[in-house]
Amino acid sequence: MKNSYVVNFREIMITVILAVLCGFIYIAWAPLYYLLDGVFPGGGEIIYGTWFIAGPLAAYIVRKPGVALIAEMAAASGELFMGSPWGLQVLLYGLAQGVATELIFALFRYQKFNVSTMLLGGAAAAAASLLFEGLTGGLAELATGPMIAKIAMRTISGAILGGLLAKIIVDLLAKTGVLNNYAIIRQKMENPF
Repeated sequence: MKNSYVVNFREIMITVILAVLCGFIYIAWAPLYYLLDGVFPGGGEIIYGTWFIAGPLAAYIVRKPGVALIAEMAAASGELFMGSPWGLQVLLYGLAQGVATELIFALFRYQKFNVSTMLLGGAAAAAASLLFEGLTGGLAELATGPMIAKIAMRTISGAILGGLLAKIIVDLLAKTGVLNNYAIIRQKMENPF
């Protein structure tokens, strides 16, 4: 069965609900980020990948164009409304991260969501956030060594916490039956291997 690329109301709702939940996680995660950064300069980068999970999470379930972008923007909006310490910047981060994640899944025509693809999706969101910081000047303020460390840690964190963790969560949810009406289950039934 061919996957329609039209996102229906039910798919938008799960995308937004998951994204708003991610927004809550992002707000809760901010103090831990600052704590780790205070203990070890750049230490917050280890957990930074959590901020990239909304797009891969929703896209893996729905498997349609635009879902990762909608999820990242909804998560960023939720984070903003809940009092993000980064203010309106979170919307620009959400846009950049959502577009980057979309590009990865588009390369595979929203059909391939294996471990490698999910890792790439999370890493792409990390790269987009780093590019945004490069354009706004935050990255350029660092010396070469710390800059390379930041890029490496954030990219790895994005791949693992943004991509791989999203896959693990969705696979566990799929086993419960709560995702039976979504593309993830339909495609698994068509191609169980």
